[in-house]
Amino acid sequence: MTSTKRRLMVGMMMTGLVGTGRPVVAASVDVLAIGRVRSSHAEIGRVLAEASDRSRTFRRLVEAINASDGTVYVEEGKCGYGVRGCLAMVTMAGAHRYLWVKVDTRMTDWDLMALIGHELQHALEVLSDRTVTSGFAMHRFYFRQGSRTNGLAAFETHAAIEAGDAVRTEVRKYRPRTQAR
Repeated sequence: MTSTKRRLMVGMMMTGLVGTGRPVVAASVDVLAIGRVRSSHAEIGRVLAEASDRSRTFRRLVEAINASDGTVYVEEGKCGYGVRGCLAMVTMAGAHRYLWVKVDTRMTDWDLMALIGHELQHALEVLSDRTVTSGFAMHRFYFRQGSRTNGLAAFETHAAIEAGDAVRTEVRKYRPRTQAR
């Protein structure tokens, strides 16, 4: 298959993902979506829905991503550098950017919600700069904007720390409304 045909096929599949929130081709995996924040991992999908319900900060992050030119996939994975979550990749398809967040799911729900909120803030930081269209460009962006973590190649921002802390506080304080009978 030529690279042009391969790109066309990938573009058609991605267009289907963007338009419907569900995979169109080659997918026995169901994509769980809250707008442009998605996961193929059932547990992460449940956590995304609960965090969106329980945390105003988390909802604000999702709404901002929904208003952007990007789609963020949150998936289970390892990041390295001793961190439990990371913004791992940025790619471009047409005028649309796709970002992949990896998270370690072995933690309490509220800690996972906080971690995902933290990483969604990083996704918004990247989406705020339209020149960030690749992993290399993302690394350059954080080299300029972030601070190094423990002297490693991992970067951090105060806004992401604050977002994660706010999500954790909100989901721990959440009390569902009782329905009147």
